[in-house]
Formats: sequence, structure tokens, C-alpha cells
Amino acid sequence: MKSTTIRMLRAYLIVASLGAVCIDACVVIAMLIFDVPERVFTSADFRIAMAASLLLLLLASRSLACAAFQAALASRHVMFDGVERADGRRGTGSVALRDDCPNRLLVLLHIRIHRQQLAMVAA
Repeated sequence: MKSTTIRMLRAYLIVASLGAVCIDACVVIAMLIFDVPERVFTSADFRIAMAASLLLLLLASRSLACAAFQAALASRHVMFDGVERADGRRGTGSVALRDDCPNRLLVLLHIRIHRQQLAMVAA
């Protein structure tokens, strides 16, 4: 497998893992504080609902990362091949990200999801 594919899959797994941790925390809180019986969380309906929730979380984080990337393009925190691209199109080469980008983590998530190479961190 290519390294860009591995990075993309790793980015998706990190987002899904964070979502699963939040779901687990909500389940524990529901069981301890609200006395919800355990059989509710072992049903097939609950498992389907949580799988759908994780899918929606992945889609939402992908769209949020895309919006952050577009904002970084507009504010010139991201450059393609050393040339600023204000039209919003993705370049074929590598991406340079400035250190002072306000949404740096989301922009990095977008770069990893779209299998782009991070060339350097521009000053």
C-alpha cells in the first residue's frame, strides 16, 4: 500500500476512534447516572444506530475539514507547490501549510483524507 493510503486510513480511524470513545462515555454515564439497563446497549438496534452515528461523524468531520481547508486557502495559510491558489482547486503537487494557521489540525486532516503530500511547514 502507498504511504498516502495508509495516512488516509489512519486519519479515518482516528476520527472513528474518538467518536467511539465519546459513545462509550455516554453509555457509561447513561448506565451509572440514569440507571439504563445493560440490555439496551447490547441490542441490534443500538449497534446499528451507533454504526450509523459513526458514519455520520466521519462525514461531518470530513466536511468540517474541507471547510477549514477552503478557509485556509482563502486566508493564504495553505499554498500548493509554493504558488497560492485562490480558486479552491486542489493541486497535483504537495501542499505547504503555515505554522500560524488557526485551524491547523482540521487542515491536516483534510490533507491526509485527500491523500495530498505535506511538503513543508512554511514560516
